[in-house]
Amino acid sequence: MGTYSVTPTKWGLHVRMQGDLSITQRDAAIAEIAGHFNALRGKSWTSLIEFDHFQAENFRPERVVELVRLAKSCGHLRSAIVLTDWQWASTMADTMIAAGADDQVRIFVLPDWADEGCEIAMPWVLHGGAVPLVSEAA
Repeated sequence: MGTYSVTPTKWGLHVRMQGDLSITQRDAAIAEIAGHFNALRGKSWTSLIEFDHFQAENFRPERVVELVRLAKSCGHLRSAIVLTDWQWASTMADTMIAAGADDQVRIFVLPDWADEGCEIAMPWVLHGGAVPLVSEAA
């Protein structure tokens, strides 16, 4: 069984998904995230999304595209996505391209042994900058 957390921060939103989430948990996470977007409306904000050994089965890119488009309409500036699987990163990159957010999203792929975690993504979340982009647009 997996877990997720959605935490508002001074700079925006920190989302963490871990393990195998059921469809019900995924829908609850999406609803919670969307609720936070409305609270951030009118501000410029960023997000950090971590997938820690997240099971990508039953991935519904259409739901992510909807969520990304809603975020953009609510003042979202940029997002860093941190995960550990290259194939999953490619799928996520294609989804970000479909959402029209490939200029606002950077995907960081860490090997399982890496201990940096989201720390390497934080400069992008807070300030932007030159970092790797895993997508067809790169």
